[in-house]
Amino acid sequence: MSELLEKVKSYIEPLVNQRGLYLDKFSYEKRGKDYYLVIYVEKEDDVITLDEICEVSEIISNKLDEIDLINDNYILDVSTSGAEKPIKDFSKFDKYIGKYITVKLKNPVEGNNSYTGTLEEASEEKIKMSYKVKTRTKYVEILKSNITKANLAVKF
Repeated sequence: MSELLEKVKSYIEPLVNQRGLYLDKFSYEKRGKDYYLVIYVEKEDDVITLDEICEVSEIISNKLDEIDLINDNYILDVSTSGAEKPIKDFSKFDKYIGKYITVKLKNPVEGNNSYTGTLEEASEEKIKMSYKVKTRTKYVEILKSNITKANLAVKF
């Protein structure tokens, strides 16, 4: 990240953190002929509401206008990964016990390459999930080293 963006980030991050949120993505990118300042904010153990996104977006916008460090015309894009946000740090699965998640696997477990269900347990080496097959609840244990991708899921 350029020195300019680091400086901009140093002004924005404390404003985000004061609201119990954290910066998940911070980038300045060109899409077509337009420049975008992309800021993804997340809440540590919960999903962010639309009102919270609007509030933090306005606060960030006002601060950017005040410090006026970016010379280009740009579009401010403040967003979140949403209800299906990725679980990036597999060592922190225990934070998501009781949550509905999806995991994708390197190698199949019990014939499946992915599972969607409730995270029941998490240890240092593996997780245990419950999932439904028709009306039956089944359980599966998965080694963390076999997981390629994980995210929160929406239960229908």
